[in-house]
Amino acid sequence: EGNIREFVLHQAKDGGNSIDASEAAVDIKYYEDVLSNTVSLSAIMTESGESDNKKMGNKGILDGLPVRGGEPATIVIEDHDGNKLSFKNDSKLYVNRVRNVIAGTQKDVYSMDFTSRELFANEQCRVVRRYDGKISENIKEILEKSTSGDAGIKTKKKVSVDDSNSYNFIGNDRKPFYVCTWLASKAAPSDSNGGTAGYLFYETYDGFNFRSIDKLFQQRMRGNYLFSNTDDNPKEYDGKIITYDIDRN
Repeated sequence: EGNIREFVLHQAKDGGNSIDASEAAVDIKYYEDVLSNTVSLSAIMTESGESDNKKMGNKGILDGLPVRGGEPATIVIEDHDGNKLSFKNDSKLYVNRVRNVIAGTQKDVYSMDFTSRELFANEQCRVVRRYDGKISENIKEILEKSTSGDAGIKTKKKVSVDDSNSYNFIGNDRKPFYVCTWLASKAAPSDSNGGTAGYLFYETYDGFNFRSIDKLFQQRMRGNYLFSNTDDNPKEYDGKIITYDIDRN
């Protein structure tokens, strides 16, 4: 459990209207995954007549703003330990889709999914030219600079890479995230003397990562977490594991 400190939806165009949707957001889940190129956030929204925004002609959020996809959102959430996640400025999240809309006479309930700006940019640009040299350096260039003319992801977020081997390739008009994930299977640490587990390309709250799996496992443990069927949280543990799944293949 935690607190929603800020939840404001903005129109896609600069200088457009905005709606404070913090009262309508009743549940928020934030996701990071080493197998996902971007972070995501899902919010369950409940609107009643009292929550209709008068500035929008007493319409609901979806029709009042309106929300059609691609709208930026300023979101700040806080967990029960006081840790905050702030999605503002270059870290704003954008509406990806609205789903499971249940319209009623007294209230409307629906889910709203958000993702990074870079996911939308990824759909609108391609990697076309030839790249030479270290894969890790080319990953930074693909994410931070133009890939062709004025096109490109052009992220302002931090891009963390582990030094890797050299590999020459041509973009072949493929999407940047596809190329980065494909290169992860070709990469090996520059100091590797033999077999390697490969690399992962993913986004976290701190930015984008192109990291060696071997080096990730060499990191020091950041905490002890416990999964149990009780509500107790022993003092020697840093937190509780709520649920988990094991994939076998």
